[in-house]
Amino acid sequence: MSNSKSDIEQAEIGWSDGLVMVCNRCCDGESAERIKSELKAKSKEELGKKVRVITTSCLGICPENKIAIVKASKNSSETFEGYSVSADSTVDELFNKILK
Repeated sequence: MSNSKSDIEQAEIGWSDGLVMVCNRCCDGESAERIKSELKAKSKEELGKKVRVITTSCLGICPENKIAIVKASKNSSETFEGYSVSADSTVDELFNKILK
């Protein structure tokens, strides 16, 4: 057993309300990247830097021909919310359903 100090430290995060993860393995990666980019821009415009939007590898909840999105929220009674969306979903539809 070592007496050395642990290298694990808690880091401060730059977003205060939540994290939105868009699966880029579902459907096609191009659509997932479009959704992420548009949702990120809309989120920043409407909410500032309170929510982070990223792409991720497989979330394991994807129905066929849909894209999985998971929102992890710090300010909700539901810590995690999962969604499956069409590749042609608009940013306004997604923002209103997931982030409002």
